[in-house]
Amino acid sequence: MKKITVLLILACVSISFAQATDNKYQEAMLSTIEALNAATQNEEYQSCANKFERIALAEKNLWLPYYYASYACVLVSFNEADPGRKDIILDKAQLLLDSAFAKTTSESELYVLQAFLYPSRIMVDPMTRGMIYVEKCFQSLETAKTLNPANPRAYFLLGVMKLNIPESMGGGIEVAKACFMEAREKFLTFKAENPLMPLWGEEANNSELQKLGL
Repeated sequence: MKKITVLLILACVSISFAQATDNKYQEAMLSTIEALNAATQNEEYQSCANKFERIALAEKNLWLPYYYASYACVLVSFNEADPGRKDIILDKAQLLLDSAFAKTTSESELYVLQAFLYPSRIMVDPMTRGMIYVEKCFQSLETAKTLNPANPRAYFLLGVMKLNIPESMGGGIEVAKACFMEAREKFLTFKAENPLMPLWGEEANNSELQKLGL
């Protein structure tokens, strides 16, 4: 009887420890996501990237911390004017994203982020990299849509890509409009699996629609 009691106590302690650890992770993620959403300067984006990476190192089996660390690095790259420095930042973003992919290859959001990363690669050398990364971007978005047809970010980024390539290549304003409108409908009905899941893109999608008079 005493042995059973000890085992029950140990089980309760183990459960309590696991819950405390999970709560600490949730709190750290939520506070850093909030900081990232409020960020406007590269120093702030980089600070968030560093925090997410520290969380990732502590929670090695989870893909979301690596995802957000990579996402923050991509945001830094968009504001970096020096091509060489931009590539270094994107190399880091890709390594973090690869770490997320190592945890799962069936998450739509990871392929959306991969597509989000590629345009910054293009901007380093548009003439040389344009066709290579545009194709890779479309491939990533198609995979994202296949894995989760309800993911609005896939349709938003597809609209951005279509808007910036000529009609002869399947782009143009009318095609982009359709993508942005579909993204808007999906943003209205999208339900995140948990509070830590990505929610970005709706404001930017609405902005693109406004620019197009919709």
